[in-house]
Amino acid sequence: MIMVDTDKIQSPAAIKLTSVKDLVKMMIFSVGPERPAGYIGYFRDNEKSFYFIFNTSLGYYELNALPFVIWVEDSKELETAFVRYRTSPAEEMEFTDFAADPKWVTLPVIAFEEMPEFLKVWKEK
Repeated sequence: MIMVDTDKIQSPAAIKLTSVKDLVKMMIFSVGPERPAGYIGYFRDNEKSFYFIFNTSLGYYELNALPFVIWVEDSKELETAFVRYRTSPAEEMEFTDFAADPKWVTLPVIAFEEMPEFLKVWKEK
């Protein structure tokens, strides 16, 4: 087991979005709808739901990389394992347990039981 002093780890840059749909679209279209990759993270904290993406921007100016968390607060508690999105016949996003429909781009939603404090960019200052 590797021991890390989390008091010395800086929090990543935080980018707050307005909706889970925006978060899903960002995840899908940053890689391309033909080959979605990654997951949407979920964490429940003090009766609030947080959906997020954790990533790094490689080669950020003179830094080796810039870690960031893109997140949104939502009132809905997670009930399903996937979120799916489509643009035809109209833009739609929904949570589902069914991931095999080729008409939708589907991402897994991974529920975190515990979050390292340095990743909780949404906590009160």
